[in-house]
Amino acid sequence: MRRRQLSRSSSSSNVSDSESCFDVDKVGGSDSDTNPTDVDTNVEDAAGGGDSDTTLTDVDTDVEDHPPEYYLRQEDDSESDDEIEDYRDSSLRLINGIEQRFYRYCDYVEKDPIQSMGNITPRTIKAFFNWLLNQRRGKGGRRVKGVKSESSLSTYYKTFRLVCERETGTKIGEGDKGFNRKVNRILRKVAKKHGLTREKREKAVIDVESLALILQTNLTTTKKRYTHGRHRIAIALFLQLAGFSGNRPQAILDLRYRHIVVSLLRDPKGGPHRILIEFTCEFTKQFLGVKEANTFPLPEIIFDPSLLLSPHVALLGMIIADRAFQAPNLTSGEAISRLDIRPGCNQLPLYLKPDMANIPIFRKSVRTLYGYEISPTEPLPYSTLLQWMVALGVLACFLQIIRPYGLRYNAGGKFNQSGEVSDGLQNMMLQHADMRTFINHYLSRRVTADTRAIVCGYESQNHLMEAACRLLRWIDPCRPQELTSEQSQSVNQSPRVLRLVTRREKLKRHSVGIVTKQRHYRILTRNIAGERQRQRTALLKKLRDEWDLEKSVRDIELQLSGLKFDQNVKSTLDLANDMPLPQRRLVETTITLPGTTLEEETRRRNAAINATAAYCKFQEGGPALGRAPMKRTSSASADPQLAAAEAEKQALDAAMLSVYTETRPTICFMCLGERNLPFEKRTKSFASPGDLTKHFKRKHLTNIKEGDRIGCKVCRMSLEHKPHLRNHAQSIHGTVS
Repeated sequence: MRRRQLSRSSSSSNVSDSESCFDVDKVGGSDSDTNPTDVDTNVEDAAGGGDSDTTLTDVDTDVEDHPPEYYLRQEDDSESDDEIEDYRDSSLRLINGIEQRFYRYCDYVEKDPIQSMGNITPRTIKAFFNWLLNQRRGKGGRRVKGVKSESSLSTYYKTFRLVCERETGTKIGEGDKGFNRKVNRILRKVAKKHGLTREKREKAVIDVESLALILQTNLTTTKKRYTHGRHRIAIALFLQLAGFSGNRPQAILDLRYRHIVVSLLRDPKGGPHRILIEFTCEFTKQFLGVKEANTFPLPEIIFDPSLLLSPHVALLGMIIADRAFQAPNLTSGEAISRLDIRPGCNQLPLYLKPDMANIPIFRKSVRTLYGYEISPTEPLPYSTLLQWMVALGVLACFLQIIRPYGLRYNAGGKFNQSGEVSDGLQNMMLQHADMRTFINHYLSRRVTADTRAIVCGYESQNHLMEAACRLLRWIDPCRPQELTSEQSQSVNQSPRVLRLVTRREKLKRHSVGIVTKQRHYRILTRNIAGERQRQRTALLKKLRDEWDLEKSVRDIELQLSGLKFDQNVKSTLDLANDMPLPQRRLVETTITLPGTTLEEETRRRNAAINATAAYCKFQEGGPALGRAPMKRTSSASADPQLAAAEAEKQALDAAMLSVYTETRPTICFMCLGERNLPFEKRTKSFASPGDLTKHFKRKHLTNIKEGDRIGCKVCRMSLEHKPHLRNHAQSIHGTVS
């Protein structure tokens, strides 16, 4: 049956709505006389006039082909990399590392490695892994951590099988059914001989309550300082996207702007338009073939109880800071609020710039002439993210080590328990072939069901079971987070540090020339610094373990003696006095209660987006170096913030005067002119002019690259090249270089 034609409205050109930029009356009509379902049969053949005599050779005559020798060489190419397995770089590093260790072992026992791999026996494997577990120094004489668990030894053996297969083309023990059974029995004996533990690391599942605490700690702490403010926002966005989608950490870190879609979505139930963000994860494990990318839509929640858990605020703030929207005037949260959707449509796409399609969302920072800046192209490495999460877990007072995969474990568990997610959808989201992968490697071994209530037929106490299994159960704000100055200095008295220092002093006395440039002296200095850090890490772990044991006993004895705990619980958020103003604004706009009206809620969201975008341009300066300054007490002011602003202004004026009037100042004029640096970094006074010279060379001169724009922001003038900057620094600001 032919579909009925739509009629044109005669009043469409005369009626307009003064409240909207869209012409509402034109929705029902069409300017075309052809129905979209009609087929036009009068279209001529694309080749022209319906002539279909063109042959394949006629079409390909303009294509330049290679000579026959080109294809014959490909048939005979024995060095092609087509046979190489498609492993990720991390897997290849592990495989190459095991191969290098086996080569070192064969060199030690004076055997040919290729021949040994071809004639591998269980006894050879036993000897190799015994030698491997006895090693204390690795490549370049560096101290190795060593293998501590039996599961790691099993992983090394599986990797060694891949090494042998890559070198010889055959699998270990192929044709011998009992080979693997013999090797597994040998590896168990080797593990027992070297005291390897069979206990596997507990999977610390980061539930949503723990995630909110980590996000709040990241937002409010001043103990953890990033090199650039964008990193504080980036790790928050990573935690949100990974926690809500269950993707692998590297898949989130590999997101580019082409994987992000932002749009304004019409609410089918008639509510306000919602901001919808969609992200597609392409870069997942592809060893068994390319996997189809999954797209995760995340609609905005109006009257969100906590903007800490809103990826819309973090992502939109980063997009605005990068000026990535295609629309040039879309530069604030208020601009997004003023948008509407054309009648007859259900969405308004907020397109991103095509030339930014391949730019990573999560990028590392680089040192420049004026401090730290976000790299335009280099992605953030997983190792850096892991260090940040571990540090945030310590600052949030968790007992367990916080790792990125804890977010994936929690999401997988929630998907599995939800009645809205089928097994097939769960496997698709987690990129698993079947449910066995989730059961064997993701499902926590801590039973979350109330087994006694189930067996006895009682009502399950699910809220208590959740409290017993979440990370917040082990939280303790009083647990030591770092060493005191005295405890940190105590590691210098350890026997190993003293021996290394004695060797270095002996080398210094018997050396000729500049000893600090000698290789052995630098190696000893590096070993001393590494040993001190290992001693500090071990000491902090010992203090934390002792605290958990002794605090429990002390609390029990205090209560049995008649004392009670103070029941007053802190209900307000105390902000540190040394918190920079951009960070204070970020905290005050993000940690807020939902608005009572839609207008208040929109202003709340926009303020958080704008504060996030501004903070993405703020330089934090990295961890503070040296000893913390002494706190001085002063008379209380009627307005503490006004008094602090006045004190900062006076300090800046005094610093500005010193870089012009003093013959050899101790304040860096380059840092002083950089407004994005924290106040403490801008006005830092070095111990001597010589220390200022070292800082000027190390931080500013050495980071000048060819083509960089050089200038003095204090004098507000541009400089042509590095010698011009050095001359200006000495003649105008007294900084010798």
